[in-house]
Amino acid sequence: MRILVVEDDNFNRKMVELLMQSMGHEVDSIDNPLGALPLIEKRAPHLIMLDINFDSRHTMSGFDLFQELRNRGSEIPVIFVTSRNELEDKLRGFDMGADDYITKPYAPAEVVARVRRVLHRVYNTSIAAAPQSLKFAGIELSVPDLSVRVGDHHVATLTPTEMRLLMHLMQRPNQVVKRDDLLVAVWGDNYPGESNIVDSYIRKLRLKVEDNPAKPQYIRTARGYGYKFVTK
Repeated sequence: MRILVVEDDNFNRKMVELLMQSMGHEVDSIDNPLGALPLIEKRAPHLIMLDINFDSRHTMSGFDLFQELRNRGSEIPVIFVTSRNELEDKLRGFDMGADDYITKPYAPAEVVARVRRVLHRVYNTSIAAAPQSLKFAGIELSVPDLSVRVGDHHVATLTPTEMRLLMHLMQRPNQVVKRDDLLVAVWGDNYPGESNIVDSYIRKLRLKVEDNPAKPQYIRTARGYGYKFVTK
């Protein structure tokens, strides 16, 4: 999977890069939060390893970047990796929705274990087992890139949840998939308890893949039952 490291200390940034590469992941890195935003927009990572403190040259902190991502609707999981070990900072990070909070100095094995746990929880599948792409006439889902191509030109970036939902529908072409089955497959133990969560994400997907979301071509409703991905 692709991991972005945002850290201004060269030694610590390189250390995290090497740890992630040792796990077999592709790693991008940058030394400031503001510069991370265009990188994320251009090529969304599967996970962000984010420091909190940056030197006075930078106008954004790690907390600021995290909040900006959430304001934009991003669901990319974030692990804070920081020297700020006060309880107040940890609580702030978790209250904002961080997936984990690791304090320096850290044991490399601990970082590896926590990253593995977050990736497994968020993506709910092993990297090896996940399909790299799913393609039918007119539409192609790229799982590693979190993107879907519709037609010859239109490419939309997906959130991790949108990717999992579309993947499960596309793996069962022209079959109705029950809402309950989608809840288990996509959200698992992290189901937030909202009764219309599947319908809400279907609406988001249609905005990204359908020419006319009000009259969907690909993602059809089986009223009172579920949804199906139509290939013809």
